[in-house]
Amino acid sequence: MFNWDDLRFFLELQRSGRLLSAARRMGTSHTTVARHIESLERTLGTQLLVQHTQGYQLTPAGQALLKHAEAMEESALLAQEEMTCSVNPLGQVRLGVTEGLGTGFLAGRLATLLERYPGLEIELVSVPRFVSITNREADIAVTLERPSADLVIARKLSSYCLQLYASSAYLEKAPPLHSREDLSRHRWISYVDDLIFTKELLFLQTMCKHPQVAFRSTSVLAQQMAAQAGIGIAILPYYLGSRDPLLIPVLPQERVIRHYWISSRRELHRTVRLRVVWDFLVGLCEQHQHVLMGQAAEQDGPDT
Repeated sequence: MFNWDDLRFFLELQRSGRLLSAARRMGTSHTTVARHIESLERTLGTQLLVQHTQGYQLTPAGQALLKHAEAMEESALLAQEEMTCSVNPLGQVRLGVTEGLGTGFLAGRLATLLERYPGLEIELVSVPRFVSITNREADIAVTLERPSADLVIARKLSSYCLQLYASSAYLEKAPPLHSREDLSRHRWISYVDDLIFTKELLFLQTMCKHPQVAFRSTSVLAQQMAAQAGIGIAILPYYLGSRDPLLIPVLPQERVIRHYWISSRRELHRTVRLRVVWDFLVGLCEQHQHVLMGQAAEQDGPDT
């Protein structure tokens, strides 16, 4: 009979693809991860993972084991959920969100949820990349694209508006700016094209056909700071730009509309702790539509 600990390391290596990454997430060394994998393969009498240049990949035997290992993990998680709620209601929920939403909108509004549920602990993973719920990086994810993976429950969380912002120092020195046609004469702040994690962030070319990009970053917060410093014009979510005293909206009639999607794994969706956080986020976005959409929600004219 194989050891459950060996299965845990097997699942983590399969998800992360590399020994060092799996070791970091398990809080141990890469040699310990390798030892557990060797133990599991020795017990089952077959190779489960093969190392390639891009990381470890499952063999056919590993693929066959994966579904059983995941099912055992789900049973363990649900048992832990029941026991935790009977002793200390709720527990920990890891929330994976885009960087701007997590830092600029959610972090300052979670106090109400935590005051309402003292037994709840929130881990906010707010990063400029896609956070996977299927690989268990988060229990709930808020993304810019609707997830299509199996065993995932998803719904639209909210639309939000992006607008053009620049500092007064930049606008004082820059060429006149009265219409969209003037934008090609200006310097821009944007994303690093080949590191964009979703096509939903490819909106600069819809605003300006031949942009003169002076600064690029994978971080929307870095773009905001670059705009504050007077480098150029940035396209920022309304909830970030409108509350920044160092930035001025540029051509407010020009806007971009995007959508946030919320998702969780189907087997966890019925747990109390997850539903509490899920319902709070849905209600929060409904309550603060004016912050997410701003005046743009009331303007006429086509979405970009």
